[in-house]
Amino acid sequence: MAQQDATALLDDDHNKVAGLFQQYKSAHDDNRRRLLAQQICQELTVHAQIEEEIFYPAFGRATGDQQLVEHSREEHQQARELIAQVENAPTDARLMLELEDSVLHHVNDEREKMFPQARKAQGMDLMRLAQQLQERKMELMAPHPA
Repeated sequence: MAQQDATALLDDDHNKVAGLFQQYKSAHDDNRRRLLAQQICQELTVHAQIEEEIFYPAFGRATGDQQLVEHSREEHQQARELIAQVENAPTDARLMLELEDSVLHHVNDEREKMFPQARKAQGMDLMRLAQQLQERKMELMAPHPA
């Protein structure tokens, strides 16, 4: 498989979480919903962290668009607040829908505004960034020893 650039890698994360939200909505028992909620929260938390640690700083340096970076960070903060609520009530479908709406809005912003700018920006090595993002994601997703 050919290596993906950073925007494609991040968009794969977006698509994976969208699929998990769909599974959550179609789940018929609370245990399944709890497991899916836990997975969604972990995926979103790790995704936000790698974007904030690696992608956003590189984007800001390459484009100078600090306003878009700040807007994205604010949307991550909103998502974190909802994630904390979902972690305390993983079977609350209304709360999960609110999280999904927030995440889909953010994903759309990235797809429509940030990613096109990143692809055009001089000095943004999207292939190298993809490698850094993937390595950091693997570190964060690795199970923590007891």
